[in-house]
Amino acid sequence: MLEGKVRRVSLLIFVLLLSACSQTQPQVSKVLNKKEKVTSIPTSIPTPTVLEVKEPKEQICLTKLSLSSKQSVIQEENWVPLKVEDEIEWNAKELLGHKYVWGATGPVNYDCSGFTRKIFADVGIHLPRVSRDQATKGQLVSFNELRKGDLVFFATKRRYPNRVTHVGIYLGDGNFIHASSGVKKIVIFNFNQKEYYKKHFLWGRRVIRDNSHVASAI
Repeated sequence: MLEGKVRRVSLLIFVLLLSACSQTQPQVSKVLNKKEKVTSIPTSIPTPTVLEVKEPKEQICLTKLSLSSKQSVIQEENWVPLKVEDEIEWNAKELLGHKYVWGATGPVNYDCSGFTRKIFADVGIHLPRVSRDQATKGQLVSFNELRKGDLVFFATKRRYPNRVTHVGIYLGDGNFIHASSGVKKIVIFNFNQKEYYKKHFLWGRRVIRDNSHVASAI
């Protein structure tokens, strides 16, 4: 009897132990799983990739741009338009040395009236072809009233002392530019140095209006 009870108790203890082990095993597995997860985390954190941003070699300075724009505005405000008589002088001197050829109107060779007609046409003043017709256009000007840009007319033929046969452009300070038949080219003479032209001077004609606007002479 006693041995049977001992066996039953032993069996019961064994069953209890087995049931206890079966209940604790999942918990252990869960802990192990957690440990595995922890150990699966890499021990070293990889270095993030850094993108290298290259600056442009030439950078636009907005401050400089604004300053340059400001300066350009100031220059435009102070800009003074070229006067018509100055433009006439400039254009006429560009042709210095070109050959005189009777009846020529350019662009390489000129006679006296062909030269004046070309220079004034460049600034919008249209003159007749020959000097005697040009001498009837614009405002009549005496020798002492001459200004830069005026046409100057001469009588160079002994037979006709009062007839216009030559024309030039007055540049101021006694100087005038013309296509000379005597030296066979476009030159600048001075009335005080060339008494011949002062002696044969007839009159001047002014076809420039208000120093900045031009009036057609036709």
